[in-house]
Amino acid sequence: MPHIHILLCTKNGGSYIRAQLQSIHAQTHRDWTLWISDDGSTDDTLACVNRFIVAHPDRDIRLVTGPGQGCAQNFMTLLARPELTRAWVAFADQDDVWMPHKLARAVDMIWRGTGAQIYASRSIYTDAALNPIGMSPDYQRPFGFGNALVQNILRGNTIVLPPDVTEFLADTLPFALDAGIPFHDWWVYQTVTGAGFDVIHDAKPGVLYRQHDNNLLGSNRTHAGHRAAILLRAVFAGWIDRNLRVLSDLSPVLTGQSRRVLFDFIDWRAQPASDWRAAPQSIGVYRQTLGGDFALRVLARLGKL
Repeated sequence: MPHIHILLCTKNGGSYIRAQLQSIHAQTHRDWTLWISDDGSTDDTLACVNRFIVAHPDRDIRLVTGPGQGCAQNFMTLLARPELTRAWVAFADQDDVWMPHKLARAVDMIWRGTGAQIYASRSIYTDAALNPIGMSPDYQRPFGFGNALVQNILRGNTIVLPPDVTEFLADTLPFALDAGIPFHDWWVYQTVTGAGFDVIHDAKPGVLYRQHDNNLLGSNRTHAGHRAAILLRAVFAGWIDRNLRVLSDLSPVLTGQSRRVLFDFIDWRAQPASDWRAAPQSIGVYRQTLGGDFALRVLARLGKL
C-alpha cells in the first residue's frame, strides 16, 4: 500500500480539530504522514495539534507555519514543498471527520481504474455537533473541464491525488500562487480535467462535512443566501477572472479540446452583457443541472459573469 501524505491546513479550528485528528489516526490505511500548516491561529488550535503530536510519537506529524494569505494559498504552499514530488497526497480540512475507510477506499479505486485519475467522494453533511442533516449531491453529468470552468464540485476535503497527478499539479503551482486563485480544490478540478486526467467521484461518502457559521462556502442548502449574494455581487465573476488568467497561461499543457473550450468561453464572456448570449452548453460549458445552466445565462445577461 502506498505512503500517503495528508495535508491539513488550520486556522482557529480548536473547536473541531480534535475529532478530525482522531479520525485520521483511526484510518484503516495505516501508512500515512500528516503535515499541518497553520495560518496564524489565535485560539487553542496549536495546543491541540501539539498534544496530538506528543501522544503519537511513532507517527511522522509535522507542524509548519502557513503563508497567512488564506486557505487556498495555505494548501498550495504546502503542496509546493519539494518533499512531495511524486507523492500520494490527500487534502484534509480542520473541521471535518473522516470515516475509517476514506484513504483505503480512495487508493483501491484509483488502482482499479485505468490511466491517471484523481479521487473525490460524496460527503455526509452534519451540523456543528456532527448530527447528520443531509448528503452532498450525486452528480449525474460528466466531471469535465467544461463543467470545471463554472462550477467547483470536487470537495477538497475528499480529494486524494496519486503521484502522476501530484507531479503535474506541482509544475502548475507557481502560476496559481502568483494569480491568487480563490479555491485550491477548484484549481485542482480545472487543471487536471483540462490536462486530460480522469476524475473518480465515489458515490459512497467518506467524510462527515461539518456545517457551521465559519464555513467558507458550505453546502448549497445551508449556505444558500451566502451563495446568492456572491453571485449577485459579481464575486463569482471575479473568481472566474482569476481562474481564466491562470488557465490561459497554462493553455500549452491543456488538451486540444480543453483549449478550444477555454478560449471559446473567454470569447463568450467578452460579448456585451446586453446581448442574450448563446447557451453555454453550445461551447461545451455547463453546470450539473439545467437550472444551473439557466443561471449562467441570467448572470451573463446581468453582467455578473
